[in-house]
Amino acid sequence: MSNPAIAGSILNKFAIVFGTAVGGVFAVDGILRIANRKQMEETRGGPLGAYNKNVQPQQDRLDTIFDRTKIMNDVKSKKPWNMTLAEKEAAKR
Repeated sequence: MSNPAIAGSILNKFAIVFGTAVGGVFAVDGILRIANRKQMEETRGGPLGAYNKNVQPQQDRLDTIFDRTKIMNDVKSKKPWNMTLAEKEAAKR
């Protein structure tokens, strides 16, 4: 027969090691998911990123009644987070 005190001690240590191992697996899995998500976000915006590197030509003023370009530039000056990277670089100069 085994001593219950020894068996309880062994089970306690086993539970601690098992819990730590399971927690480690979940932690590594979470870190890898975050890394993969960031990589997917970077690659997803590839063509759009290439399009936004250059400032796009201004719209023709005679195209509509409203001057859409002026309206858009006014909004972008009030909210700079709406600017493309190329527009931010041009505004710094």
